[in-house]
Amino acid sequence: MAPVPAPELGIPDSSSTVDVRIIDTTGYGKVAADMMFTPPLPGHETFVFPSYSILISNHEKGKHVLFDLGMRKDWETFLPAPTVGFVKQIMPFSVASNVDEILDADAGNLGITTKSISAVIWSHHHFDHRGDLSRFDPSTELIVGPGFMRAYTPAYPTNPESSIQESELASHPVRELDDAAFTLQLGPVPAHDFFGDGSFYILSTPGHTVGHLAALARVTSNGNGSDSDAGQNPSFIFLGGDCAHYPGIFRPTTYKPLPQQIPEFPRSAFGTSPCPGIWLQNYIHPQKSATEPFLKPNPRVNEIPEKAMHSLSAMQEFDASPDVLVCIAHDGGLLGNVDFYPERLNGWRKKGVKNKVHWNFCGDFDVHAGKEKVEADNGGNA
Repeated sequence: MAPVPAPELGIPDSSSTVDVRIIDTTGYGKVAADMMFTPPLPGHETFVFPSYSILISNHEKGKHVLFDLGMRKDWETFLPAPTVGFVKQIMPFSVASNVDEILDADAGNLGITTKSISAVIWSHHHFDHRGDLSRFDPSTELIVGPGFMRAYTPAYPTNPESSIQESELASHPVRELDDAAFTLQLGPVPAHDFFGDGSFYILSTPGHTVGHLAALARVTSNGNGSDSDAGQNPSFIFLGGDCAHYPGIFRPTTYKPLPQQIPEFPRSAFGTSPCPGIWLQNYIHPQKSATEPFLKPNPRVNEIPEKAMHSLSAMQEFDASPDVLVCIAHDGGLLGNVDFYPERLNGWRKKGVKNKVHWNFCGDFDVHAGKEKVEADNGGNA
């Protein structure tokens, strides 16, 4: 099937860019797949997911911000007891380092430490994104999305049902971006020009939670710079937070259908590379579709399911662009396949990263088991 042309995103021109570095926070959880999405697919009954923190550097402004902090190392003793019990029951987590420890070790000699961070942006308030804000300078601002304070404060212990500690909000200045702050429209989502120069936009993507935020970082401008291909359009990185918990929830689409061949198919047990897309379509996809996502989000993971689906659809429009690399908070397929901190991700397009990682998640599925199931359901015929 021929792809539908990607929608116009209407991103304003700018010569300003930011550096983007994905930090592996060393926080990993394991969860039953059906807790996050449906239906469970062959070979993918559970999955291990990382929690990333993203370092954004605007050198023209001399500003460095973090988008999410991942999971804090002392979560078992710090988080409210009901939250700790919940985490241990559904997704046991291990964390080796806090983000501040990674930054202050400064493995790349960047000179960017916790004292350099002017703001921390929470995509949302869940425990695996908040990190440990107390480890940052008291002047570091906490940025949250529209409606956050009304929905999630007072915090624990004043509100014993809250998963947020009051100390997390009291230790730093909190700035809630209200709806009026989102004066631009990028594709189908309201946007806020964070630095005022078109280099980094905060996007209002509610649904998973009230005030959930995504972001769009401009990493090359009009084909200029060492990370660009001459004459190319500007390139961007879309930080999706928890708009989706897994790539199979927003891929494939009519804009980017399953291809005839998936090169470098990562499942070694499959025994061949590339993998014919039609096998995934016929043996794995619940609707045998080349243009609908493999999976649907479990409605229980989203506070406002209808808004979550709108934000998911919006992310698909960005994902359709050859100039945008989508990175969600828990995409394990990025590990080992893209440049991580202290390296920059700015050169992703020049390095062909999008083609490499876009279908990487398909390697989680067991095509052989799917074929056997289809044959059993059809009386021995695939």
